[in-house]
Amino acid sequence: MICDHPRVDLSIVVPAWNEEKRLQATLAGWTSWMDAFDGSVELVVSDDGSTDGTASLVEEAAGRDARIRLHRLPRNRGKGAAVRSGMLAAAGGYRFYVDADMNIAPSHMDPALALLRGGVADVVAGRRNLTAYAGTERSPARLAAGAVVQVARRLLVLPVITDTQAGFKGFTAEWATRIFGAATIDAFAFDIEVLYLARRMGARITEMPVSVEFRDDSTFNVGRHLPPFIEDIWRIRMNAWRGRYS
Repeated sequence: MICDHPRVDLSIVVPAWNEEKRLQATLAGWTSWMDAFDGSVELVVSDDGSTDGTASLVEEAAGRDARIRLHRLPRNRGKGAAVRSGMLAAAGGYRFYVDADMNIAPSHMDPALALLRGGVADVVAGRRNLTAYAGTERSPARLAAGAVVQVARRLLVLPVITDTQAGFKGFTAEWATRIFGAATIDAFAFDIEVLYLARRMGARITEMPVSVEFRDDSTFNVGRHLPPFIEDIWRIRMNAWRGRYS
């Protein structure tokens, strides 16, 4: 995919699926941050085939603010597909993807950008305080599922990253194009594949501490999502063995 939009300094990609209820506050929060940003910036909402008013909400916001634009997948494919498509459609010299619930505040963007601009890193990955984060999780089943995922990814594909699942990651445009151009995972394990590819390709990855505001509305269902999550981690391993990423 080749971006056909004018080049900007920074792209912020927000994957969204049926996020009509909470996206308004997220757009307002990022718009406020963009107003103070010293450079050209775009906020790309990558709509994963939503069936509610998500697309209309973003189109209305874009009509008021040219920095906001809608990138829409024709059908629901998964968060990984929405992030990948949005990052490849972005026009920024630096490109970040962030969660639609804005549980990681926009103020983290400034130190993360400094790492990329200063040549310290090619990829910046948010790192939560996992002990503190676990203390806010009210579902023992989701905590256990998270532990299983982390054990599987450490054993099979990515032993060196502390936190793969924080919804805050940034890339130079060159590395975003290389990594997302090779990525294949459409569902929740896409973060692991992205960081695995970054490391495999030789990108300099810096984990940056981020604080997280707990949102008690997770869409992750252990019974429905954990088995395919583990299968996708295994698929990353098999893709590597079969030369899919070469």
